[in-house]
Amino acid sequence: MRNYPLDSFVSVIASKKFAVIFISIFTIVLILYCLKTNPIRQGDGYEYALILQGFFNHFSPDIREGDITSLIKIVETQPSSYDVKVLQGTLEALRNGENEIYLGILKSTRGEYFGYHFWLYPLINLPAKAFLAVLGLNELKAFQLTNAIFISFTLVYVLLFSRQSPLVRWAIALLYLAGCVFFYLRWPHPEVFIAASILISGCAFLEQRIYIAAIAATLATLQNPSVVFLLASILIFFVLKNFKSNIVNNPLQFIKKHIWLALIAASSLFPYGFFYYHYQIPNLIAKRGFVNPSLISWERFTSTLFDLNQGLIVGFPGLMIGVLILLVYRVLLVVIKKKQPAFNQSDILLVAFFLMLQPTLSQTNWNHGQEIFSRYAFWAAMALIVWVAANIDDVKGLFKYSLLPLMLILQLFPNELFFKRPWDGHYLKMKSQANWVLSNFPNWYNPEPEIFAERVREYERFGEAIAPNQIDSPFIYVNKAGDIIKILIYQDFVNQTEERLCSTKGKLISRNPQDSLEQLLANISFNRQGWGYLNGNFRCAVPLSINFAESGNLRNFTRKGWGKAEVDGSLIKSPEAEFILPIDTQKLEDLKLMAKIDNLSVEANLKTNLELIVNNRYITQWTLNNSNQTSEYEAVIPRKIVGSNSPVSVSFRVVGASKKLDKYVKIKVISVRVDTASP
Repeated sequence: MRNYPLDSFVSVIASKKFAVIFISIFTIVLILYCLKTNPIRQGDGYEYALILQGFFNHFSPDIREGDITSLIKIVETQPSSYDVKVLQGTLEALRNGENEIYLGILKSTRGEYFGYHFWLYPLINLPAKAFLAVLGLNELKAFQLTNAIFISFTLVYVLLFSRQSPLVRWAIALLYLAGCVFFYLRWPHPEVFIAASILISGCAFLEQRIYIAAIAATLATLQNPSVVFLLASILIFFVLKNFKSNIVNNPLQFIKKHIWLALIAASSLFPYGFFYYHYQIPNLIAKRGFVNPSLISWERFTSTLFDLNQGLIVGFPGLMIGVLILLVYRVLLVVIKKKQPAFNQSDILLVAFFLMLQPTLSQTNWNHGQEIFSRYAFWAAMALIVWVAANIDDVKGLFKYSLLPLMLILQLFPNELFFKRPWDGHYLKMKSQANWVLSNFPNWYNPEPEIFAERVREYERFGEAIAPNQIDSPFIYVNKAGDIIKILIYQDFVNQTEERLCSTKGKLISRNPQDSLEQLLANISFNRQGWGYLNGNFRCAVPLSINFAESGNLRNFTRKGWGKAEVDGSLIKSPEAEFILPIDTQKLEDLKLMAKIDNLSVEANLKTNLELIVNNRYITQWTLNNSNQTSEYEAVIPRKIVGSNSPVSVSFRVVGASKKLDKYVKIKVISVRVDTASP
C-alpha cells in the first residue's frame, strides 16, 4: 500500500516552488546576519582589504598611500578585528619605499604595490562595498556580505537550475550547508568563492554543461591556481569523449564549435601574465618563498585527509564516511556483480580532487590559519560532495535513503565545535580528539612536524622558510598527568635532546626503568626534512634549570604572559607570566626555587612586588631590587603544594597590575632553578 501523505511530502520538498521559498528565507536571514555581525580579520585580510580599497578609490588593483589612509579611517571608526597599528606600519613602509610594505604586498619594477594574490576576489567584493558605503554602513562587511551572496547563488544553481534528480540536488545542497561553508563566511578570504565555483563546476560537468563547468572552474583558477586541475580534468574528459565521434571525423568543425571553450580555459593564465608584466616573474607566492615543491609527499596528502587537528576528517567527517562507504560499495559491485563500466563520468571529480590538492602540499606554512580544519581541504571537498551525491542516486534500496542522513548527523560534530566552542578549533591548539589519542596512544598519531610543534607551544613562527625552526628542537607534548609522552626531535640535535630539554647537566628520565634513552634516541625514524618522534613516558629530573635566554630551553616550558626571548632573558609582558615544570612530584620533598631576575623598570623609585604562585597557591612575595642588576630570589615550595597538580604550574604575578602592565614596569627573568630543599 502506498503512503500518500509521505508521497505528498516528498513531492513538495522536491518541487522548485519549495526550493524558491527555502532559498529566499535562507538568503534573507544570512544577509541580515552579515549586516549585523562585526567583521573579522583573518589570513590575508589586510591584503584583500587594501586591494578592495584600491578598486573603490581608483578602480585599479595597485595599493596607494590614499588607499591605506582610507582604510585606516574606516578601521578607526567601525568595529572589527582589524588593527590600526598594522595599517599605520604599512603606510610608513610605503612612504619609505620599502620593497615589501606588508607580508604579501610587494613593490613592482615600476614602483607600484600589488598583493601577491590575484585581485579577482577583491574586485568581486566591490559592489557590496559600494552598497555599504552608500548606506553609511561598515564597509569592512563587504567580504562577509559577498560570501553570503555566493552561498545563496550556489543554492540557486543547485536547487533551481541543476538537471539532477531531486535527491541529488538536495544531497548536494544539504551537504554544502551542513558542511563547513559557514566556517569561512566572515573571512575576508576567497574560500567561499572558490568552494562555490568548484561545486557549480562539478554539477554542470555531470549535466554536460561544459561551458558553465569551464567558466566556473576558470574563475576559481584565477584566484587559486590549484583549481586548474579541475578545469584540466573536465576538458580532457570532454575531448576524449568526443575524440572518435567528432574530432577524428571533422576536427576543424569541432575546433570552430568549441573555440570559446579554449579561450575560456586560456584566460586562466591571465594572472601569470599580469604578474610577469609587473614583476618579471609569473607567481609572487613562489617568489616570496611560501611554496616548496620538495614538500609534496604522500604523508602530506594523508595529513590533509586524516590529520586529527586539521584534516578533512575533522571538518567533514560525514563526507569522508560517505566517500569511503560508496567506494567500497562501488568496488563490490565491480568485483562481485561484474558491473561495468568500473569508471564513470563522476569519477573525474575524484581525480580532480586528488590533483587539486597536490600544489597545496607544497605550502611552507602547513599549520596555516583555518577554521576547525584546513581551508584547502574545505574548498577541494566540494568535488567530493558532487561525487557522493551523484553516486547516492545509483544506490538501491534502503541504503540509498539512509546514507545521506548518516552523513548529515556526523556533520553535527564539527558544527557544534565551530558554533559553541570556536576557541577549541584554533589552529594553534590541539583538538580534543588529538589530545585524547596523544595521551592514550601516542604512537598512533605522528602529525606533520609543524602541526605538532606550533600546537604544543601554541605559538607560530610564521615567515621562516619551512617551520618548525630546527634550532627550537625538541618539542614536547605533556599529558594531564605531567608526563612528557611525545618528543619531536631534529636529527642533527638528537644527541643533545637531554641537554636541550632538561638543561645542561639535566637528566631526562623514563618511568620505565628498562628504557635506555640512548637506545630510544638511536631508534628514531626521521622524515625527509630531518624530524622524528620519540614516544615514551618521561620527566625531567630534579635539579632542573630553565634558561629564559634566546638560546635557552625555555620554549617547552613557558606558557602565557611572556615576551619574545632575548639574548639574556625574557620579559614579563602580562600581569602574570606562567611556566610549567614536567618533573616527578610523587617522590619529591619540599622544593627550593631560585629565580634570577633583572628589574629594568624605568622609574628608580617605583616599588615592584612579584608574587610567586605555584599550582594556583600563593607561596611568597618578592620586592624586586631597583639596581638594574640581576638579583637572585628564593622560596621553598611545600611538598603538598608541589604534588597538588602535575605538571607543576609556576607563575610570576606582578602585584597591583590589572589587565595590562604599567608602561613603567619592565621585568626580565634570566633563569629559574628548582632543587630539593635542604633539610
